[in-house]
Amino acid sequence: MATTEIQEQLEQEYQRFVEFGNLLDRKMRRYLVQYLQNKLEPGRHVIPELNDQYYAYFQQSLDELFSIPGLLDLAEGNAKITKQVVLDVLRWLRKSYDKARAKNPYEDELQRLEGWAITPMHVFVRRWPNLPTFLRTQYSREEIDTNFYQDRFQQLIGNKAFDELTADEKAGAERLLKDVLAQWDARLHAKILDFQLKKLDEEKEAFTALVEKKVDEYQKLYELVSPFSDYLGWDMSRELWEETSFDILEQYSELLEDERSLKELAEMLGRMREAEIEIEEETFEKTIIRQEWKVDETAKAEIVGVHESDDLNNLLSAEASLLGDEDTELLFLKKYADKNLMTFRYEDRKLVRSEDQLTEINQRVRQKEKGPFIVCVDTSESMTGRPEQIAKVLCMGILKMAINENRRAYLINFSRGIKTLDLYNIADSIDEIAAFLRMSFYGGTDVSLALYETIRQLKGNDYEDADVLIISDFIMYKIDDDVLREVRFFQQNKGTQFHSLTLSKEANPEVLEFFDTNWVYNPKQKGIIRELTAGLQDIRNE
Repeated sequence: MATTEIQEQLEQEYQRFVEFGNLLDRKMRRYLVQYLQNKLEPGRHVIPELNDQYYAYFQQSLDELFSIPGLLDLAEGNAKITKQVVLDVLRWLRKSYDKARAKNPYEDELQRLEGWAITPMHVFVRRWPNLPTFLRTQYSREEIDTNFYQDRFQQLIGNKAFDELTADEKAGAERLLKDVLAQWDARLHAKILDFQLKKLDEEKEAFTALVEKKVDEYQKLYELVSPFSDYLGWDMSRELWEETSFDILEQYSELLEDERSLKELAEMLGRMREAEIEIEEETFEKTIIRQEWKVDETAKAEIVGVHESDDLNNLLSAEASLLGDEDTELLFLKKYADKNLMTFRYEDRKLVRSEDQLTEINQRVRQKEKGPFIVCVDTSESMTGRPEQIAKVLCMGILKMAINENRRAYLINFSRGIKTLDLYNIADSIDEIAAFLRMSFYGGTDVSLALYETIRQLKGNDYEDADVLIISDFIMYKIDDDVLREVRFFQQNKGTQFHSLTLSKEANPEVLEFFDTNWVYNPKQKGIIRELTAGLQDIRNE
């Protein structure tokens, strides 16, 4: 995914968090987003200083999170990881605040406070003794001095009924109530805040620990097989990276580095089906819609003035009065004949819509992706030992190449049956790759089944341009005639190349005859020897 596209997606996520998030208020969410952006891009925003405990808490939490060693380095070097980190941080902010705002142990006390806040004064005077009694059970004298308020109440009211109080005494009682409730409100919300901050700390610690683990695992994976990292991403919801997977990947990655000849073969495979240039034409029609207001003088929507005409329907009353007098009647008829009668002028505007059709042809040069390849690996019992190890190492090399060049690679394991694996979707295949590297080879050999599956893939859209490599000891009987006919059809009509890598001196030469290229791997010399055809040198010299 292009970096610009990822940036656009991030901006959308930021905006969604600001506009529709539940954390604090909109202004605070916007400031927190800016603070987060500054962590990833220092100096992007000027961050204001706000006196808000929640805002300060989340700022400090982000500081602690991004102080995790290696996190910023990973985000700086990989736009996909940056995106995932941002998404996870925003998700954590929403989740932690939801949990903190959930029902707390002080809900009953909060309701009691709200009840006293709306209590009428005459009820307050009567029920006053209940309030300090309750507050003593919840707060120490240092927190709320209930004795002070009792003394004030006694001085103001004593044993009087509400109706006996003067206006000054009632006003004093109201001030006393507001004061004690303000003290109570401050202490209660301090307790609620403390409770919520503890819940936030729990979420923060869990999230920070998870991020620390992922950073460590990602760095470890990157050191083993760096191409995997971009495809695995930063998905914290999955457990992709088990210790067993690390161990097996490390083992075969080291073996691949030691086997220069196998790396050479992988590079030669990489030059097969090089990218092609093609010209694409795109034709499309575009409709341009125009709208404008035009005057319709025949409509009667609004009087805009007076003009001369013979329109009797819109005649001014002064002109009509000319008909009421014999002396002026002739004048009226003359003005009518000359269209000089003073009449109202109406005007209305209507929206006129027009459409224009345009046809455009765009032409662009596009470089087609490098072709895919299909790898068939013999997993029969005769391959156990060194051949098995070589086959697995080569698959590791092919996998890394597929990742680096963004090419499809289709793996077929065959013995008496087959098992397939599309290596194009690396993130979903890593567990199966590790399982293949750990498996033991057993059973007999039937390469025809693998070739049937190969032909099926060549007939599809994803692998129609693929080249084919079969890794085997080729200690087997001849291949079925019907599948050989299919192979020759693709060789002659589609340009498909079939290659073999032989891991035994006892290979059946009849089976190897139809391949375009044959390599033999000599474990003692640790080299690949070209046999049967003469095209290898051309591949090396490209």
